[in-house]
Amino acid sequence: MRSINFFYIDSRSYLAYRLLGIALLCFLSFEVLGQDEDQPDLREESCRNCTGQANNFNILNAYFSDESGESKDICEDNGPYFISLLYLSQPGSNVHNFRIIADIQKKVQNTEDLLDSFYMNEFVGTVQACPNGPCIITIPIPDLGFECGNEYYELSNPMSFWTNRANINLQNSYKCNDYPTAQCSTSESIPIEVGFLEYDFDVSFECFQENLDHTNVDFLITSLFGGNPTAEYNVVWDIEFEGETIIQYEEINPSFENVESGTLVTATLTISQNDINGDPIPSTSISKTIIIPVALGEEDIIESSTVINSDEEENNGIIEVEFKEGNFVYYWTSVDDPDFYSEDSRIEDLPIGTYVLTTFDAETRLCRTDVFEIVRILPVEFKYVHAEHDPQHNNVILSWATAKEWENSHFEIERSISEISDFEKIAEVEGMGWTDQITEYEYVDEQLPLGGKNLLYRLKQVDFNGNFEYSEVVSVRVPGVEFTQGVWRAYPNPTNGSKLRIGLMDRSQYEDERLSFRIIHPMYVTPSKTVDSETEMNVLLEHLALKVPKGVFVVEIQWGQKVEHIKILKQLQ
Repeated sequence: MRSINFFYIDSRSYLAYRLLGIALLCFLSFEVLGQDEDQPDLREESCRNCTGQANNFNILNAYFSDESGESKDICEDNGPYFISLLYLSQPGSNVHNFRIIADIQKKVQNTEDLLDSFYMNEFVGTVQACPNGPCIITIPIPDLGFECGNEYYELSNPMSFWTNRANINLQNSYKCNDYPTAQCSTSESIPIEVGFLEYDFDVSFECFQENLDHTNVDFLITSLFGGNPTAEYNVVWDIEFEGETIIQYEEINPSFENVESGTLVTATLTISQNDINGDPIPSTSISKTIIIPVALGEEDIIESSTVINSDEEENNGIIEVEFKEGNFVYYWTSVDDPDFYSEDSRIEDLPIGTYVLTTFDAETRLCRTDVFEIVRILPVEFKYVHAEHDPQHNNVILSWATAKEWENSHFEIERSISEISDFEKIAEVEGMGWTDQITEYEYVDEQLPLGGKNLLYRLKQVDFNGNFEYSEVVSVRVPGVEFTQGVWRAYPNPTNGSKLRIGLMDRSQYEDERLSFRIIHPMYVTPSKTVDSETEMNVLLEHLALKVPKGVFVVEIQWGQKVEHIKILKQLQ
């Protein structure tokens, strides 16, 4: 007979326990271990369903342990393995012929998919009363194939049975109705605690869309094992950029934009959690140092490319790319057809549209996207389409020229923030109609996102009859703005709206850039207005402030690459 151990925990050291609802199971194929055909599963409907459940015995929690009931590092130790159950019972005599039936299930950490299951039907015998604090039953279990990756363990559908008297012995043989109907107890599924935490993380970089010296960086938790999967994990990142102070972040997966190539970054991840007694679960912080790579350029991966446009009435466009030597993985998608996908270097029978080639370098783990257009003969022949960021005025100047135009009604300017498939119309420019002369156009985009992005632009050329064609897609990197404090001051503050002024306090922070401002109130937000001077801003601001309801509102001022928010209290006149 295997040994079953009992322990008592003082009630002062027991803080809390957590119960988990029965999870929906993903019925995968796995081997069931440890079930004895001579030991009926009393949980089955055909056998006994624990009618008249008793409440004088309850399982509170479960954890992997050694034979003495101490938490066990199941990843470092080779066995033997045990599971310890914390229980409470009402005062009185001991219970006898105690048996617990449950499934120990291995599940995927994030999806709850079932990986494996062990059927446990364990006869314990006589169990002592435990009314004053949780006691422990320790039961031997086999090696469950602990992988210590993204899995967790659960005591699923546990059910306990016992008799009040010891005059019978139900250890080795019993039938479905041998146990008294009223002497049984069920619990909801219980997560099995692991007495340590193991985890890891990695870093990824955005796909480059042109040769840039900055990129966006994401730190990602790639594995998490141990602890209690239903309790809160405390995640702390210490990120140190070269030459700067260490900054702490509590996001699960922090992201950073516009990090310069060649920058040395040291990231330290610490994940913590307390066990059922409130004591910290052992874990070790992980630190990694990376160097932000240089952009993966077109010249690094593409030897040559050929584009054959489609006839007006035929889908016969062709794009063919010859790659340089290297360990590249690539695929094609279409902006216009979400179902289009190909892993060939040559794609054929293409209709008019925009096609995106995404290439991964398996050695550097960098990726890049290149955009190709299949077009027909256009009523407008573009000579060029350019986009350039003006840091002085913090806008993007979009310029283009046509060599000829035929029945050209207008151009619709479309913009997308980083996503090639998410364009939106932002403006419209009238066309020349008919001309065989070179015509130049320009549009200034002043409403840029504050966070800084890789902006994509394209022109939708529309004929008088409603037909339209797209230009090539051009991109421009817009750096993020710097949030300031104390450069500007509002007075009088509080105010009734009359004679409200914004004054410059720190001349070193302002170099006579154009000013864009708006009022943000809980009830509404005014459109952004752009002016050439502080005086012009105050003329408009006084007029707008008179219409603002009483209470706190914010004046947002943007100039160059800087933004400041000024809180103002408006009172009744």
